[in-house]
Parts: sequence; C-alpha cells; structure tokens
Amino acid sequence: MPDQVTEQELKDRLSLIETMIAEGRRTTGSWGWTFVLWGVAYYVAIAWTIWGHYPLAWPITMVAASVLTAVLATRRRRSQPRTTMGRAIGSIWVAMGITMFILFFSLGLSGRLVDQQAFVALVAAMLGTSNATSSLILKWKAQFACAIVWWAAAVISCFGTFMQSSIAGVAAIFLCQIAFGIYATIYESSKRGQVVHHA
Repeated sequence: MPDQVTEQELKDRLSLIETMIAEGRRTTGSWGWTFVLWGVAYYVAIAWTIWGHYPLAWPITMVAASVLTAVLATRRRRSQPRTTMGRAIGSIWVAMGITMFILFFSLGLSGRLVDQQAFVALVAAMLGTSNATSSLILKWKAQFACAIVWWAAAVISCFGTFMQSSIAGVAAIFLCQIAFGIYATIYESSKRGQVVHHA
C-alpha cells in the first residue's frame, strides 16, 4: 500500500510540474507582443542609424521601447495573476534587458561601440542565452530554435564579413523576435481557447 501512495504522489508531482511548464509556455506566449515590439524597435534603430546617421539612434529607440514595454506590461499585470513560473521567466528577460541597456548605452555614449560586427555578436549571444534559458525551463523547442538562430548570428558576425553579419542580424531579428512573437501569441491564444473549452 505505501508503494501505491508513493507512486500516486510521484504521478501527482509530475502532473504538477507538467502543468507548471504548460502554464509557463502559455504565460510566455501571452508576452509574445514584447518580442514583436522589440523586433520592430531594433529595425527602427538600425534604419535610423543607417539612413539618419544619428549616433544616439540606438539609445533613444531603446529608451522609447523600454518605456512603452513598461507601460503596456503594467497594464497587463493588473489583469493577470502572476505565477512562479511566469516570475522566473520574466526575471530572466528583465535581467537580460537591464544588462543590454547598461552595456550598450554605455558603449554608445563612450564611443566604443564602433565595431558593428562585435555589436551584432554581443546582442545575438545575449539574446541566444536568454532564449535558451527560457526554452530549457519551459521545454519549448520553438524558443530553443530561436536561441540557435541567435547563436548562429553571433558566430557569423565574428567570422563573416560586414555584409554577412548585417544579414545574419536582420534575419535573426525577423525570425526570433517578430516571427517567434507572432507564433507565441497564436500559441497562447490557442491554449487559452482550450482552457476555456475544457472548463
């Protein structure tokens, strides 16, 4: 009899873990709009830098995107309960965002951010790490694929030409920010529909 209780407890714990992972994926999916927002912000900063030749394009665009994200996230948090998994995943992205902001803002203002290939490699490596961490926690293959794309862009930027680095960076932004953000939003919507349907 004790073996059956232990086995049932293990099944219950496993079920709880699977439920938490599914909830974490759904929560991440509900934040898919942030991936799209930041992908668009990166494109705006790139275009402004190239065609506007404005040295503060990146800091201004990143501050604007940060403020917009904070405003929209604050509104969103009021309407949704926070889960442990959601807080854990959110913490990864907040820490990465703060790190990128401090590093690149400082490098930009100091004039040391002159090597575009090194910039792409740093951004891609950091985003690859955050996507990989989230995907490993959530067991989400689609997000791990984003990590691989970001890491590939980092490697291409280190060993490729300026043009190859630019193409890899722009492609990674599209695939891992905009396309993944849209996919995550659709994924969350479909899961929300299933939850409502089963209730």
